[in-house]
Amino acid sequence: MIYTYYRHFYILHLLFYILHFKKASTIFTTNLNMPKIHSFSPKCKFTVLFHILKVFQMRYIIFLIALIFISLTCSPRSVRHFLTLNEVEQASPNAAQLKTATSGSQNSCANQLNYVPDANHLDHSTLRLVRLNFHIMRNGKGKGSFKKAEAVQYVKDWIREANKHLSKNSEMNLPVGNNTPLLPTNYRYVLAADPSIPGDEGVYFHNDDELCYFVKTGKNKNNYVKTHFTKYGVQKGKVLNVFMVPHHPDSIASKTYKPTKTGIAFVREGAIKVAGNYHHYTTPKMKNGKPFNRGAWYFHGIFNHEIGHVLGLHHTWRSNDGCDDTPHHANCYSQNRKRKECIDGWSNNVMDYNTHQNSWTPCQIGIIHRNFAKKDAPQRGLLVPTWCKLNPEKNIYIDENIVWKGAKDLEGHLTIRKGGTLTVNCRISLPKNGKITVKSGATLILDGATLENDCGDQWQGIIIEGSGSSKGKVVFVNDPVLTDMENPLEG
Repeated sequence: MIYTYYRHFYILHLLFYILHFKKASTIFTTNLNMPKIHSFSPKCKFTVLFHILKVFQMRYIIFLIALIFISLTCSPRSVRHFLTLNEVEQASPNAAQLKTATSGSQNSCANQLNYVPDANHLDHSTLRLVRLNFHIMRNGKGKGSFKKAEAVQYVKDWIREANKHLSKNSEMNLPVGNNTPLLPTNYRYVLAADPSIPGDEGVYFHNDDELCYFVKTGKNKNNYVKTHFTKYGVQKGKVLNVFMVPHHPDSIASKTYKPTKTGIAFVREGAIKVAGNYHHYTTPKMKNGKPFNRGAWYFHGIFNHEIGHVLGLHHTWRSNDGCDDTPHHANCYSQNRKRKECIDGWSNNVMDYNTHQNSWTPCQIGIIHRNFAKKDAPQRGLLVPTWCKLNPEKNIYIDENIVWKGAKDLEGHLTIRKGGTLTVNCRISLPKNGKITVKSGATLILDGATLENDCGDQWQGIIIEGSGSSKGKVVFVNDPVLTDMENPLEG
């Protein structure tokens, strides 16, 4: 039997039940200490419904149910799914794009200026880590250079000092009055041990009378000899090998010989030789009557200079190095008021011979990063492959109109937000499980681009968000290639 004072409560309860809001109806009756309508017999439920219809006119019940149904099923919903081929917009290249695509060396993917860090979007550029190991050359008795403990410490100090200057790029001295942009170099060095050698630190010692010393003049000249690398190189092609070769003691004993800091780079081999470290380390220079230490910090310039050659840079003062922002000059080692051309015309560029070697121009930075990004370049093989593992802290968000004209190795997810447009002209490698999301009102244009995973794994694919005309948009131009996707384009 249904009591009158329960009637209106049961009306609401039944509406909840009809609309499948079972949890709400249960809470409703429980709070009122009422019998649950779920336990009623079909006949009793019919009686309750009859009372509802008796209290309210049928048209109001129908209107209420219809209104709730419409609100639940017809409201706009955000759709999120992986891109299908049917959703891609195909566009024809314009005349300018056709000219670029067929212009050979002018192709944007080969232009070093397209690898210069964007000052307004520095997060779009990846910090590259160059792997190094070190070889301490000593005579057959293990003498004439660093002992093990001091060598390991010197190497770590050397890397730290070189990285300090890489992280604090300086303004160019030349040309006088220049306004050359000051940009981050975006690469650093790391000591790389050989994982196949237990307890390895990446520092090796070689007792070899034949190859021990650096000889730059005379019949025994060996500064350009590659035998050090061919005989003792470790992890060739994966790690840049640094050979620390002392000056010959007979040369040092000569009054006419200058045991200066000097070096040679072997670009294809990915190796350098540097001489003078041990002599300057053990022979402090007297300054104002006090010993002046010339430890690892003293060799940061020659270190960055020779590695600069390996990474693709050339001397700037006398030849065409491929950059317009590195002017020819008199190659003054430092400011010299006795030479007119050296009063103001001394360079501080890393690829010149000078006392500072602490400045990299945008073009030089671009050359280095173009080589890092080129898949068949030897410089790329020297990098720690940070682009293989997903790093959520390296996610990139596009909120405006951006064009990527150079290749990139992403370390996180890529998201184009509402109002943003990203045009990709070259190769992009995404990490394992990485994804591209094109949100509602955003556009991704793939103009002859290649999207891949350059680590032998797969990335998730392209996710589209939104519905109808506001849905994220993907446009294909010049037949882009999408590969290594967990969710390839279908349909």
